[in-house]
Amino acid sequence: MRSLKCIFFSLGLSFSVLGQNVSVTDYDVPVSSAKILRLTGNYNWAQSSTDSTTVVTANVATATANFRYFYSSLPFAWFIDVDATGGKSYGDFTHDISIRPRIQKYLFDDQDFFGFASVDVRHANTFKQIESFLKAGAGYGRFINATALAKAVRIEEHLLREKVISNHLPKATMIKIANIIEREAEYRGVYGDTYEKVWYEDIEKEIKESGYLAGTGLGAIGILRTQQVLKSINERVNERFYGWDVSLGVLFNLSTRDKSPTVSPALDLGGRFSYPIGWSSQVDMFANVNTPLDSNFFKSVNSVLGFNYLYELSNRINFISGYRLNYYMPPVGDSYADHTVSAGFIFYLENQINLGINGSLVRTGLTKRTDLGTNVTLQYNFF
Repeated sequence: MRSLKCIFFSLGLSFSVLGQNVSVTDYDVPVSSAKILRLTGNYNWAQSSTDSTTVVTANVATATANFRYFYSSLPFAWFIDVDATGGKSYGDFTHDISIRPRIQKYLFDDQDFFGFASVDVRHANTFKQIESFLKAGAGYGRFINATALAKAVRIEEHLLREKVISNHLPKATMIKIANIIEREAEYRGVYGDTYEKVWYEDIEKEIKESGYLAGTGLGAIGILRTQQVLKSINERVNERFYGWDVSLGVLFNLSTRDKSPTVSPALDLGGRFSYPIGWSSQVDMFANVNTPLDSNFFKSVNSVLGFNYLYELSNRINFISGYRLNYYMPPVGDSYADHTVSAGFIFYLENQINLGINGSLVRTGLTKRTDLGTNVTLQYNFF
């Protein structure tokens, strides 16, 4: 019953967004950053079927660590992605570690043209050595992390529900509150262990100056609701990004996984797009195409296209789904495509602990095989 109430409350918040005075794209900050570290335990079961047989192809337990560091400013930006998986399957220990740093240098302080360089390093238990790639080129676009503004909106909705404020806060006030939220590390560095007192007081000060505070202060319930949002107590505000970029570069193979000769450099075209729909949904899209810069130019093509969708059913339950298309055109033989569809739910159990239930359907074009899988994950968010 409690979860059902949360869902109806969330739907009410979704409709009340219509009266808000601020949108995602209003948060056009000169410096934007995000840092995420998640540890996940996973049990995976998968089934494969053809016209004549059905067999269980996976029944393994794994542990995964994911680290994301995103910093964007004019004229400089960087991205660091680290994915590490370890486990035991059929009596053998396995691992797969991938590290992908990327640096962007914007060419002008007031425009979004940039040059970039990225490295992709990977090693797994089946590799003979580290596989590595270097990519360099140029592009256009920029990403903004609007999570702080999403937290400000969530706080505003709680304060409205508790009648702490009389109406939606002005756009300028919401942006100022989001700026204060984003400066948490600065407050911690200046004020130490008691920084939250000053942090909340500065948020309260901005609300007072707006003229929409119903009483003389936030009061106990206002501080409690603010703390629940900012500290992910009994609820979580998911990361919110908006923006896009396109890039064109050359991909160099520095080393191969099996010690074979490196392949020819490839022309690489990529693009990304992220945007929250309202304050309850997030859409992410990506595409990448590369072809070797040799006699197989556009005779051999590897490409990937996909999107992910997240919807907050309540402050503790999220629906997630995604689709991924991998298309291969070899220099000899027929081209083929692999399709992956996934969907599931994330339940925020306690503060930073999440339970995930997911299902996936994979259709492999080369072998005409269909894999159906499910998994349950227990995840801890460090930050």
